[in-house]
Amino acid sequence: MKKVIVLLLCSIVSIEMLAQRRVVVVDMDTNVPIRDVSVKIDSQKVVQTDYLGRIDVPIVFDSIAFSHVRYEHERLTMTEVGDTMFLLPKEHMLPEVTISELDPRVKGLISGWAREGAMQGAAEAPRGNITIYFDFANMLDRRGRRDRKHLERAKKILKEWDEKPDETK
Repeated sequence: MKKVIVLLLCSIVSIEMLAQRRVVVVDMDTNVPIRDVSVKIDSQKVVQTDYLGRIDVPIVFDSIAFSHVRYEHERLTMTEVGDTMFLLPKEHMLPEVTISELDPRVKGLISGWAREGAMQGAAEAPRGNITIYFDFANMLDRRGRRDRKHLERAKKILKEWDEKPDETK
């Protein structure tokens, strides 16, 4: 009888251990695993990721919080957590910019940006405070930045060609 009880307890413990999934925490820029990320699941104690950025979390929970000194803190629900958690370095975060009492030159710049499509919203700046939002994903897009530089360079070359007199005549 004792063997049956011990076997039953071992099977319950093994089932409980299987009711977990592994999450890997990585740097968003480099895709390198981050060690020593503090992870708090619901109201349980805080645990740290290992040297490979791995942590085992239960399958069912309400919320999970990731925090590290050099990265932005993240708090997610169970449905938002996948197999990999990407943390954004704090050095890439920009605070919200608020401009008050607009100088006419600044107002002209903002209107110019709106006409060029670099800023969403109305072309005419409203009176009072203005909040400017930056497209963070566009700032990190190295390929897009390179393509825009190539496009500007090609436009400049074509403009120079158009201005040169035709030497074939």
